[in-house]
Amino acid sequence: GRLMVERAKFERCSQVPGGIEAFASGIEGIVKEFHANRKSGLSLGAVRIGSLLARVLDLCRVHGVEMDPSMASIVVSTLVLEGLGRSLDPNLNL
Repeated sequence: GRLMVERAKFERCSQVPGGIEAFASGIEGIVKEFHANRKSGLSLGAVRIGSLLARVLDLCRVHGVEMDPSMASIVVSTLVLEGLGRSLDPNLNL
């Protein structure tokens, strides 16, 4: 989370007391949730990558951390591919 703030071209969370820590804590929670879910396997049905990425985008919006446009394109592409993959075979192991 801190690295995202440092690399962002624009961010507001450093102007708010505890903003960087709150953003980093939110990102840490998302990563921990992913690793906890990963133990049951990396099938499209078990791990909701789109949901996790949506939460990252929401954290960026709430804390005013600008995401690189190329990363935003990757997020959108991942959401589309996950939806397509889930419709074809939700048990596909990644």
